[in-house]
Amino acid sequence: MTIAKLNHLISIEEFFYQKNDIVTPHSNLWGDFNFSLNGTLEFHIAEQKYLSPPNYGLWIPPQVDHCCTAFEEQLTHYVCIRLHPSLCHRLSFDPKTLSIRPFFRQLIKECLEQKKSGLGQSDYYEHLLRIVLDQLEMMPSYDHYLPQSHHPILKPVLSALADPNLLNKSLQQVIESFELSERHVLRLCQQELKMSISEWRNRAKIIYAISQLQQGSSIKKISFELGYQHSSSFIEFFKRYTSQTPSQIKMHNSKNS
Repeated sequence: MTIAKLNHLISIEEFFYQKNDIVTPHSNLWGDFNFSLNGTLEFHIAEQKYLSPPNYGLWIPPQVDHCCTAFEEQLTHYVCIRLHPSLCHRLSFDPKTLSIRPFFRQLIKECLEQKKSGLGQSDYYEHLLRIVLDQLEMMPSYDHYLPQSHHPILKPVLSALADPNLLNKSLQQVIESFELSERHVLRLCQQELKMSISEWRNRAKIIYAISQLQQGSSIKKISFELGYQHSSSFIEFFKRYTSQTPSQIKMHNSKNS
């Protein structure tokens, strides 16, 4: 395969979704890598629910049924990178959550600018596509944004860490209640989930926060429930993971209350 062929094997498209827009269930002959430049979508892939915040993208192999829903007031700016079946063996044969670095986001923005400028056939654009493919292959991969484990020791710990009634307690406080060595739990989490226990806990908090914002809870109330003394600290945490403030998601609920 030559570099010039990539222009026919990789397609980068952008979409804008209004609140409650639904992409009905479908599957494609090409593989899809979907990620958000702004906003969060909820996906259902092969009967599993996935959250797609800006820092994580979803790899959907060819011929896998999926659909998605937009739930934010502001426009959700989404990108779909379609890979020809001949390239899909480079990625997983199963749906995966891939961790996106800032460089990749800028790379895709540059690709979109080149296409808008009518330079989608240029050698430079072909070079960009080669980098896109390399980046997709190198991204850290997870089975799920919030992976689970059936390990007899780790499973109840994860359940407690995601329990809404315990989210205001520190990571250390929850682990101590199981009379387990923190070092042991950290090692199990890395082995079973391929991520740190603190990262897993943060993702659980983000999922809970988004669900509460959708239900109309105040930012102050959610901050308290997550153990933050000041709403500003929660807002910083939330924006770091979603590239948005809680008020941007809450805006629609406030207008209708």
